[in-house]
Amino acid sequence: MQRWKLIILLMIGIFLVFSVLARIDKPGDESFVGLCVYSSDGFSVMTNGKTSLGVYAELKLGGIYNVTGGVFNTSSGLRMRPKYIRPSLPTFPTSDIKGFYWPSRGYYLLIPDSEKRTKLALPLNISKGDMVNVKGLFYRGRLYPVAYSKLTPPSNPRDGMPWRVEGVVLYSSRKPILWNGSDKIVLYLPYSLRLKPGTEVKVLGIFRRYSMPSLIVDSQDDVTVIGMAPRVPFMEAGIGKIAVGACMVVGRGKSSLRLDCTKLRLTGFNARMGDTIRFEALVRKSSLLCLNCSVQEGREELPNGICNFSPGEFVKVHGRVEWVRIYGNGFGLANVTKDNCWVLLKLRKSLGISLTTNEAVTAYGTFKTYHGMPALNIESGDDVCFGNC
Repeated sequence: MQRWKLIILLMIGIFLVFSVLARIDKPGDESFVGLCVYSSDGFSVMTNGKTSLGVYAELKLGGIYNVTGGVFNTSSGLRMRPKYIRPSLPTFPTSDIKGFYWPSRGYYLLIPDSEKRTKLALPLNISKGDMVNVKGLFYRGRLYPVAYSKLTPPSNPRDGMPWRVEGVVLYSSRKPILWNGSDKIVLYLPYSLRLKPGTEVKVLGIFRRYSMPSLIVDSQDDVTVIGMAPRVPFMEAGIGKIAVGACMVVGRGKSSLRLDCTKLRLTGFNARMGDTIRFEALVRKSSLLCLNCSVQEGREELPNGICNFSPGEFVKVHGRVEWVRIYGNGFGLANVTKDNCWVLLKLRKSLGISLTTNEAVTAYGTFKTYHGMPALNIESGDDVCFGNC
C-alpha cells in the first residue's frame, strides 16, 4: 500500500513539472509573417506593412518568413530572438505598381503617363526597359518586390518612358539621326559614344517629343551595333540602304557631285566632271553619302562627242579653235571644229578662260543650243584644257 502511494505521488510530481515547463515556454511565443527589409551581422528587420520587427538572425533581403519566438519591446522597437524561422507566402496586403523597369543609378519603375518614378529596393530579373507589374511592400520610400510579371508594352512610345528602336544611322554628329524605316529619330548619346553613318543599331532610351522624335540614351550598354545597312543596287535603294553602282559625274557643287544616274547628289567624295565613279553610298532623303568611292574610269577615256550633238547630254569635245569672239560684257564664244563637225564653246567671264585661233582644246560639259546652234555649256575653268587631255 505504501508503495502504491509513493508511485502516485511521483506521477503527480512529474505532471506538475511538465505543466510548469509548458507554461514557461508557450505563453511568451509569438509568430510573425513579414518581409525582410534589412539584414547584416546577425540582425534583420522584417515588416508586414504595418508593424516592423527586429529579429536576431541573418535573413535574406527581400525574403518572406514566418518567425516564431519571444517578442519583447526595446527603446528601438519590437525585437525577437526566434526559435523557428520558416519561409512563407505573403499573408499581408501588397501594393500593385505598373511601370517600366529602369535600373540606372538605382532601381526604378517609371510610371506611364506620369513624371513620377518608384524606387525599388532590389533589382528585378528582367531587361532594362521592360514593362512590368510589381507587387510589393513600401518601406522608407522604397518598394520591396514580392512578385512581378512582365507586361506587353504599348505599341506607340510615350513621352518620358523607355522606347526601343532599330534602324540605320543617317547623320553622324553629337546628336546623330537614326532612320527606323518610317521616321527620323534624334539620338542624345553618352558623351564618349560615336556612331558612324550607315551603321545599323538597336537603341534603348527615354523617348521625348521635341521638334523631332528623340531618344535620350542613358548608357553605352543601351546601344547595340548590328552591323552595316544592307547593300543594294542603287536603282533599288531607299532611305537607310547602301546604294551600290557606277555613274558619271555631270555636275559639281561646293560639297557635292551630280551624277547622271540619280537626282540625289553625292557628298563626301570629290571627282572631276566626266569621271565615272564606283560608289557605295548611304541613301538619305535628299543626298547620297559616300562610304566607299573610287574613280572607275577617268574622263580622258571618254570618246570625242563633237559629232554627236544631243541636247542635255554630258560629253567630251576635242578639236581646234576656228575663231573666238569676246563681247563687251566679257562673255565669249569659241568655235571648235573637228573634221566636218563643230560646236560653240560658251565662255562665261567667270571661267577665266582665254583661247586663241588654231589652238587644240578639249572641253567637258553639257550640250545646249545657242540661238539654234549646237553649243557646249561649261561649268568650270577646270573643265577646259589645251591639247587632248
